[in-house]
Amino acid sequence: MAGKADNLVSLMNNSFFHSNISSKHLNQVYLERPRIDKLLEQTLQSQLLTVIAGAGYGKTQAVYSFLQKIPALTAWMQISNRDNIEERFWENFVTAVRTISGETARRLAENGFPSSDRLFDRYLAIPRQDLDPEKRYVFVYDDFHLLKNEAVLRFMEHSLNTVFPNLSSILISRQEIGINTAHLKTRGQVTKITEEDLRFTEEETADYFRIQDLQVSPQFISMVNRETEGWAFAVHLATLSLKNIPSFSPGTTAETLYVLPAMRPNIFKLIESEILANISPELRKFFITLSLTEELPQDLLVMLASRVFPGESPPLLSEVEDKLVKEGIGSFIRYDQYRKAYRIHHLLLDYLSRQQGELSAEEKNAVYRLAADWCSENNRKIDAITHYEKAGDFDAITREVYSFPLLLPHHLARFTRELLDRMPEDIYQKNPVLYIFSTRMMISLMRFDQAELELKRIIPQLETALDHAAEAEKPLLHHALFGCYMNLGFIGFILSGRTGNYDYVWLFEQGAAHGRLSGYVSKPPLSVAVIGFYLCRPVSPEREEVEKYIAALEALEPYVVEAMGGCYSGAGCLVRAEVAFFRSHIAEAERYAREAVRKAREAGQYEIENRGLFYLARVFLWRGDFEELRRIQLELGELREKPYYLNRFLQYDIVEGWFALQLGFMDRLAAWLKNDFEESDLNSMANGLEILIKAKYHFAEKKYPAALAVLESRKDTEGTVVLGRIENLALMAVCRYGARDQAGAYAALAEAYVLARPNGYLMSFTELGRHMRTLADSALRDHVSSIPRDWLLEIRRNASAYAKRIFAARKFFGPVAHNRFESYNIPPLSHREREVLDGLSRGLTRGEIAGSLFISVNTVKSVIGSIYGKLGAVNRADAVRIATTRGILRPGAPNTGSSGPAAGKAG
Repeated sequence: MAGKADNLVSLMNNSFFHSNISSKHLNQVYLERPRIDKLLEQTLQSQLLTVIAGAGYGKTQAVYSFLQKIPALTAWMQISNRDNIEERFWENFVTAVRTISGETARRLAENGFPSSDRLFDRYLAIPRQDLDPEKRYVFVYDDFHLLKNEAVLRFMEHSLNTVFPNLSSILISRQEIGINTAHLKTRGQVTKITEEDLRFTEEETADYFRIQDLQVSPQFISMVNRETEGWAFAVHLATLSLKNIPSFSPGTTAETLYVLPAMRPNIFKLIESEILANISPELRKFFITLSLTEELPQDLLVMLASRVFPGESPPLLSEVEDKLVKEGIGSFIRYDQYRKAYRIHHLLLDYLSRQQGELSAEEKNAVYRLAADWCSENNRKIDAITHYEKAGDFDAITREVYSFPLLLPHHLARFTRELLDRMPEDIYQKNPVLYIFSTRMMISLMRFDQAELELKRIIPQLETALDHAAEAEKPLLHHALFGCYMNLGFIGFILSGRTGNYDYVWLFEQGAAHGRLSGYVSKPPLSVAVIGFYLCRPVSPEREEVEKYIAALEALEPYVVEAMGGCYSGAGCLVRAEVAFFRSHIAEAERYAREAVRKAREAGQYEIENRGLFYLARVFLWRGDFEELRRIQLELGELREKPYYLNRFLQYDIVEGWFALQLGFMDRLAAWLKNDFEESDLNSMANGLEILIKAKYHFAEKKYPAALAVLESRKDTEGTVVLGRIENLALMAVCRYGARDQAGAYAALAEAYVLARPNGYLMSFTELGRHMRTLADSALRDHVSSIPRDWLLEIRRNASAYAKRIFAARKFFGPVAHNRFESYNIPPLSHREREVLDGLSRGLTRGEIAGSLFISVNTVKSVIGSIYGKLGAVNRADAVRIATTRGILRPGAPNTGSSGPAAGKAG
């Protein structure tokens, strides 16, 4: 079976398909058009080129052929309707980039779709680091008119308006581009090729007939050109019509044998009569089969060919070669060397799609499953789910959804929920585990009441079914009940901070019991907890409410840890560390935070580990233990190497941004945290700190109205939690004082005091340092009656001491310290990166480094690229210089700290 499939791939890789084709075969399918090449060369001097024309004008082929002739690195993105789903668009975008750089593609994939300014700034940092200023780059977006999604179009608009001197973008579209490019237009950086430019001239039509070995009169050429209006697709069909006339041969006068039909209205009739009329039923079925999937990677093509052509090396392949090479059908199917896949011309694809009724349901489903399996194996989840749905393979959809994390961004949760809603009810009866995912999507969408009602309806039905089930059916029902009880428990947990109802621990106990009986074991990313910035989430300021909340969280933790593969491990210790820290019980906070980090690290609970390290870092800053603070920062950086920590880059920027603002290092704050407030990329149940940081940034810049506006917006997120409200009000108070609104400042401070008093929360005031000291001084002088004097004296004393430690920290982490330590905003290097950097510093070649570390040269190249990106270096010497200057490398000594081969060689 593999033999005949490989033969087909060999056939489709030969000269009539491949872009790097010989002149002999090129002449059979594509006319070189120097006029168009010259036009493209002229227009591509700009930042943005749009190529806009209707179907069949040869837009794609003209651009494709031209790019083969110029010294540019090209990424080609073939857009489809499915790219209106953000995740699918990003998978497609990353795939296109991978043809230029696998390392860049990897980093883009980790960054995720830039759905807001914060992620867009992170995205921009990657090409800024990776684009070689000595090289020319072209990014092609083919069929751009298919994009309708506002978030995707907003990304494209921002991206295209960002200037990279050595990068040009080409948009190929059937319609005018519906995005704002005014910024580029005012600089003369937008050019356009139109339908009129692409029409065949009489000379080009004559040349095309000539290379097809068709001898016709000049009058006939004029007639064809006039009737087709230079439409490339129709000109090509005219040559096919002549070739299919039995009595026609080169040199025959074609005018007497050919009557040109009205091309546009009869295009499908032409395809049927001139392209597919004489092929065998098997070959016709093969072409229709290809139309079931938009893209045909080589290995997927092998699988499809294996289905249509049974047996070894069937003679049908010679028929394919005859029809494609000799009769020109190959011009409608091209090999895209950028994407390593085959593309059918959209006009032929439209026609074939209308013939899919010739395939049986079983044949279609088999193809959809093959395509879905390929997408799943290549991490194209949205495409995989879409194909599985077409195939009716709901078990496979369930497997794919298992790879999703506990909490999803709203747009992905909405896509998945809509897909699950389309499933027939009997599918849920056959696979009740789907109820888990359906209600989990509601939770991600914050439809708690709807999810709760649904779960309370489903659980009794599942328990009744369990009572009457055969033994073989029980594990699946236990699995469904495990997930449904857990979902219902999480709804109670999420809402308990507002409702004060902590009667939900029994739901987790029930879920764990069913989990044991199901035999199911949760794995990442499903087993990795996603938590909000504050883990202690009561809205009420009363101390009793806080203690109830902590007790309930500690009670549910062992059940969730057992049933969900370690999920929430360390959460109980973390919430106690958090409360102790804000109460200024520093020793207790450190003890619980260390235990939270230990438990979370053992169980792969990266967000809990991140938050525990964050509190430890704040403890050490409060104490003035800057060496320990430096160590914690390195540990925070290492978490970015964890692939199942889905929010790792955002949360690293957020935590590092907090410290940058505390120390007054504004230039070390990630660019996206300086933007005006916008909707968070994180699910709104898991965001909050980034909004506070934006407010602190505006405050530090003395933009008090902007800071106050951000704080107002925070009321709908973490601001409703009592800890969040206190931090909001404390910052609001110093903002108003800075804006000379003394009365407003005192009012906000008094409100914050009322909320903080029952639990003795002080740290939110202490960490505002000199600003809170100044405000407290003023309130004491003015004898503000709404705030006790003793309390004002205490926060003034604490804030004053903290301000002194901040001053010392600035000296430790400031510019002078760069001679001894890594730069504050340089991401920590991994152990492997330090090993490779040590080899570079000793002048070893890539091959020598690979040999000493027992890794491949390609791995060394990838690691070097990562080192350059982190250090901001452009070459080996630059990397060594930066690393030595900033204390990452110690001159004259091995720098890996390893007893492995690299260290041995260095010795």
